[in-house]
Amino acid sequence: MLGQDMRELYIDLLTRKEAPVKMRCQVLRNMLMYLMEEEARMIKADLEWKKLQNKENLKEMGDIQSGMASTIIQVYIKQILESFFHHHSQVRMIALSVITLILRQGLVHPVQIVPYLISMGTDSDNTIRAKADQQVQELDKKYPGFIQIKAMQGIKMYRLKEILQQDPSEAIRGIRTDDDNIISLNSFIYSLIRSNRGQRCAMLQSLLNMFDETGKATLSELIYMADNMAFLPYQVQDEPLYIIHQIDIIVSVSGSNILQSYKEVFFPGAADDDRAKLEDDDDEKRMPEDTTALPNLFMMSQVCILLLMLKQHLKELYRFTNSKIHRYSLTEQAKVWDKPLNRKAKMTFNPSQAMDLVREGTQDLPQDDDTKTKLIQGYLDFKQLMLSIDPDDDDDIPHPPQSGHGTPAAAGAPSGGQAGGDADNGGQKVEIPKAPSSLMAYHKRSMSSHHRRGRTSKSSSHSSKPHKHKKKKRRRHYSEDNDEEDDSEDSDYVV
Repeated sequence: MLGQDMRELYIDLLTRKEAPVKMRCQVLRNMLMYLMEEEARMIKADLEWKKLQNKENLKEMGDIQSGMASTIIQVYIKQILESFFHHHSQVRMIALSVITLILRQGLVHPVQIVPYLISMGTDSDNTIRAKADQQVQELDKKYPGFIQIKAMQGIKMYRLKEILQQDPSEAIRGIRTDDDNIISLNSFIYSLIRSNRGQRCAMLQSLLNMFDETGKATLSELIYMADNMAFLPYQVQDEPLYIIHQIDIIVSVSGSNILQSYKEVFFPGAADDDRAKLEDDDDEKRMPEDTTALPNLFMMSQVCILLLMLKQHLKELYRFTNSKIHRYSLTEQAKVWDKPLNRKAKMTFNPSQAMDLVREGTQDLPQDDDTKTKLIQGYLDFKQLMLSIDPDDDDDIPHPPQSGHGTPAAAGAPSGGQAGGDADNGGQKVEIPKAPSSLMAYHKRSMSSHHRRGRTSKSSSHSSKPHKHKKKKRRRHYSEDNDEEDDSEDSDYVV
């Protein structure tokens, strides 16, 4: 198998897409049989060595055959791994069997095989998937740390799903249905990592960073990643709350940048004050002179919308209230949020708008007036969405002072709100700068006004009884930390 003619023939049959399935299977079987014979020979040699180990001299043995199998496999390892990505299940099963023998005999370094095993764990065939997961688990026990190093590379290697996709125009989904339960395709690899909070957060952050890397990932890839994050097997509140926390940061920063880029397209060369006046006059509904940047900006806005849909899905799936989301902080101890999750049953995640865009095609949009009108309407819808998430401050509404601080006004949310309502209602409007601010600033200011109002009301009625004031404050803090019982009664929760 090391001869030039044989090597070229084997590599061609393993890599060429038009190669017959039978010939590819036969090449893999030849390698499988060779490795099995080598393993039997090694077992026999080991038994003989145990009988003569006191008489043999290692310097004089000269065992040439001991490294021959490793040399052969190192020549073909890349082609064997790539041969797994085939539409025929028989080819994938034989390739996995060869890889299993390679790992068992230790013929190559296992770290280069880990990403392929993670990708094999997303196979639609239950037998292949179970066998691949078993190999990943054994590697995790033998070589701690290898799985975490190559986890993201394996998750991004979803070429198998592209090959098995029946309709190429449809978006690739990152979920499967098992006994009426929707499960993430990469749930097993996440279950191996989630016990370590640092490694778990690093993996989730790497997934979310794909949404912040403009132009590097297609919308279809992002739908696949969002599917996985929507149905990963989370166990404690810290896991989905961390994702929601990071989504708020990404959307606030990216959304503001996208809106600013839109304004530069509609009002080129205008100053910020002039742009604000033009926006007030609704002059942005006109057709801009240069529309070449609109398709790219439109696709970037769809990424933000996809993240917001993922956030809303996690919020409803695990019954999170706005107050709990606002209180979450990365600086707190992990034990504060290590509480078990209550998960709704039979919930789906369906980003229909993004899936329709993938189905219609997003590469070469026509430059007709109808398309341009749709792009402009998409900008207006995205602008209203961002304003509803992070509303601007209204200087015309007076805010009566209270203990030297401004009092938050009533919420401008679509569902309506009342001034001076319960602080747990996340729809309240707070004082924020005129310039586009971030969702994190909005959340932090909401919590600061929440605690400020509590201190002001209590200090005015119990200023002469400081000891009772402290006791009530402690009881109030305890009730906030144990609000799981009334999550379903929160007015911000929407079923």
